[in-house]
Amino acid sequence: MLPYDIFSLEIMLPFFLVLAIVFGALEVSQVFSNKAVKAIIAFVFAAFSVMNMQVVAMINFLLPYAAGFFVLFFLVWIILKPLRGKGGDGKGDKKDPLILIVVLVLVLVIMTRLGDTGYSYSLGFLANPNLLWIIGIVVVVFIIYKAYKMGA
Repeated sequence: MLPYDIFSLEIMLPFFLVLAIVFGALEVSQVFSNKAVKAIIAFVFAAFSVMNMQVVAMINFLLPYAAGFFVLFFLVWIILKPLRGKGGDGKGDKKDPLILIVVLVLVLVIMTRLGDTGYSYSLGFLANPNLLWIIGIVVVVFIIYKAYKMGA
């Protein structure tokens, strides 16, 4: 007997995660050509995985960390997109690091503000207000320079 309700999130999230991973692996490997066979195999793997409560507990423990990792990964992917050029394939037009610099400075400012609230670790030398002013002035000068170059 399972200690959880079968339709609770503690069971359904690991079930659908295993179902999606196994189905995706079968789809990529192209071992079977019939999608119904792939779905049945993925369903059986997912059902067997949620019968073991240690597997369910491990997946439920790791799921928030995995979600945070993927959010961070896609955020970095989106931030670095301007550096790949306008085509996005690396062979495109001129690369513009302005968006990356602005986003990095915003992240720096947010990190220093979180340090003041106690939600973050000590930022060491980055918490120096004079350093933040210097970084801010350099960024503003860089933005004005880029705007001047785009207008010329």
